[in-house]
Amino acid sequence: MSVTDLARVLVINRNTVSRYLDMLLISGEVDMRTYGKAKVFYPSQRVPLSAMINFSSDGVVILDRDLTIVQANDRILEIVRAGRDDVIGKPIGESRLSAFDHPLIRARIEDALGGDDVVEEVRFLRTGGELFFRMKILPTAFNDGTPGITIILEDITRQKLSEEALRAEEAKFRALVEDINDIIWNVDDGWTFSYVSPKSFDLLGYAPDEMTGRSLLDFVPEAEQERLTEKLAGILDRHEAFSSLLIRLLHRNGRHLVFEASGTPDFDEIGEFAGFRMVSRDVTERHRAERRVRGWKSFLHCIVQNIPDMVFVREIADGAYVFFNRAAEAFVGGSSESLAGKQEHEIFRPEIIPLIACGEEEMRARQAPIECPAMPIVFPNGETHHLQTKKIPIAGDRGEMKYVLTIVRDITDHVRADALLADQRDLATALGSVSDLKEALSLCLGAATAAAGVDIAAVYAVVKEGALDRVAATGLSGESAAMTGRIEGAEAETLLSGRADAFPGEDGQRNVVTFAIAHAGTPVAVLVAASRPGGLIPAAGVQALETIAAQAANVAGRILAQETVRIERDLAERYLDVAGVMIAVIRTDGTIARMNRTGCLALGYAETEIVGKNWFETLVPAPLGPRLEANFRRLMDGSSPLPGEENGPLVTKDGQEIRVLWRNAIVRDDGGRITGLVTSGLIAGPSTERC
Repeated sequence: MSVTDLARVLVINRNTVSRYLDMLLISGEVDMRTYGKAKVFYPSQRVPLSAMINFSSDGVVILDRDLTIVQANDRILEIVRAGRDDVIGKPIGESRLSAFDHPLIRARIEDALGGDDVVEEVRFLRTGGELFFRMKILPTAFNDGTPGITIILEDITRQKLSEEALRAEEAKFRALVEDINDIIWNVDDGWTFSYVSPKSFDLLGYAPDEMTGRSLLDFVPEAEQERLTEKLAGILDRHEAFSSLLIRLLHRNGRHLVFEASGTPDFDEIGEFAGFRMVSRDVTERHRAERRVRGWKSFLHCIVQNIPDMVFVREIADGAYVFFNRAAEAFVGGSSESLAGKQEHEIFRPEIIPLIACGEEEMRARQAPIECPAMPIVFPNGETHHLQTKKIPIAGDRGEMKYVLTIVRDITDHVRADALLADQRDLATALGSVSDLKEALSLCLGAATAAAGVDIAAVYAVVKEGALDRVAATGLSGESAAMTGRIEGAEAETLLSGRADAFPGEDGQRNVVTFAIAHAGTPVAVLVAASRPGGLIPAAGVQALETIAAQAANVAGRILAQETVRIERDLAERYLDVAGVMIAVIRTDGTIARMNRTGCLALGYAETEIVGKNWFETLVPAPLGPRLEANFRRLMDGSSPLPGEENGPLVTKDGQEIRVLWRNAIVRDDGGRITGLVTSGLIAGPSTERC
């Protein structure tokens, strides 16, 4: 269409249409052909530059020679987060593309304006991360021939990040290989090293180049080479991955080490087997620890097997027993092999099951160990034992209760010891008030019979050298009692020496024991006990008899000592009573503790009348009492010296005064404290002294 045709159709001035067409022509929207003076316009067959650069995934910006932005595609606007109006027609330094107004980039732009192509890598920082671009700065010519610049930004962010990640992974792998405590080996099909990681120097003392090219067996102790060769041959034949292979190696210093190796087969480009890639770890300490643990397990197993307590282990899931120690096997009468897998009712007698099952429900509820009270159980031999059960839960790998550990302890000795202790305490209380040896021996016999559970017992007192008289007995028949009332001669000496074969007791008596009861090394009595046929005195019974015999010896010593003191006291009393002088003992408070017979006769008092009375108030003339009592008080507190002989009056019961020549002595205890005064007086006749 011509300009005239367009003006007619659009109903616009012809000049206005001409100007619009010129603008469309310049922008490439239309094409024009001239026919003489006529101009004919056609729709343009070219893609506009602004549309064309938008087709590119790279960022494109076109600058004129004044560095004013002429064109910018959508990608570059997206990168700088700007609209087209924010950049088109503006100098680059004043637009959102001011990041390109950098001295280094400006220098590259100047080079491009001079006709050089410039390729650089640039990095942009923005919120959310970094962007990497390969920047191409190309010289450009406009339609009018003026120079310009085209900047193309190829987004290489993903490539850069991948490269950096690859470098990081490579560094990490290198650090892993070099820094881990494992050695990385590559070996060929003859177990020759083709690669050794640097850690070999730290673990074996050899640098990698010292091991490369040498056989693995070169570093194995000679004693281990044959065994390892057999294992390696089997691995080599299978061409399969392996793990946890223990290899003993020699350190450069000769120390033996244990390594645990794992490997995967390596194949070449055509699929042929080429060797193994191996990772080896030094497990020397772990290997030693495992050996120690195995040793401890064996040791603990030996302890569990040989302790006197009975140990049973039962699975909770199905209730089957899985372990019995030797004491448990003896208790139930079977071996672990024959009992394993059986249920409770298949193993234990009915009367035993309450003992074994005791506390299990509480243990399951609390998931904690439970200790049950002791129960009396009659054993097949007829003996009664006191057994105590303890239940302990054992957890599985996931923490759930998997087993029940039952420990049964025989505490019969403890129960008997407690009973014996109580009996001894009661016996000691009873013996405390006994003053007669025969009574004490009779009490000891009763306690011994109850504590030891013997059938026959007797206690004899030494009445004279080589003769024993029976004090008390139990279990003897009339005939035996008549025969054993007194034992004399060699039989008595034998019993006192502790030999029981001399006791002429019941026919068929068994297990006779004797215990001599002595004081100050001299026998004073002997305790004899025996059991009838079919029974033996248990060790606990013998121990009880021995303890009671010791108690009897202590009591005998006390009674004999008291008797000795009594005899000596009576003798002293007789000495005092026959003395021809008046003798009195005065306590520190002035009361009379003792007055001999001579004094009582002279004063006219019975001893019971005067003992406990105040000396100065009762026997001293009233005018002299206060002064003499004051002197006595000073003497008792140690503030006054003891006078020599004194001549003083006393008042008799009938009120008469007699003159007495006194001599005094202070009485002290073991600690040196004054406890009284002993005074002796010679009666000189009636007193003539007056106040």
